[in-house]
Amino acid sequence: MSDGASSASDGLLLGEWVRSLDERFRLSLPPEWAEVLAGETAQCALAKERPGCVSVWNSQQWQSWLADGVQLVTGKIRSGRLSNRLEQVQMLGRLLSTRHRTVPIAGRGRLVIPESFRDFLEVEPGGEVLVVGAAVCVEVWHPRRWSEHIGTNMPEFRQLFDQLAD
Repeated sequence: MSDGASSASDGLLLGEWVRSLDERFRLSLPPEWAEVLAGETAQCALAKERPGCVSVWNSQQWQSWLADGVQLVTGKIRSGRLSNRLEQVQMLGRLLSTRHRTVPIAGRGRLVIPESFRDFLEVEPGGEVLVVGAAVCVEVWHPRRWSEHIGTNMPEFRQLFDQLAD
């Protein structure tokens, strides 16, 4: 796991870095990514993706996506189209309640990982994480979880690339 070159100017966030969290769970993002993620608000949105992984989004992009989705679901609830799916609606509400949080990006591209996200990420102060470009967002991974994820998914890389490029 070594530092890699990043790409933000071509529209895709690509690259991989090893970073350490300090004693206050602060994480420094690569400068070019921090700028893209902070946008005009100097904030980003953190989202719980899977155990050991938290994604980092431009907060305006995240809020727009979230608002559009919530509006669609709310419309279906009001029209009664989800009345027979109450358990799923409640599960969605629970997950939405805990899934994301907006945090500031401070000087030098630093952000603080909030407490409930630390547990989800499975990290300790001073521990290492991997900061990985995921094309449309940045992901912060626990090293063991990243290794497992990439080991499982890398064999399908060529097929995925060909499908998306077709």
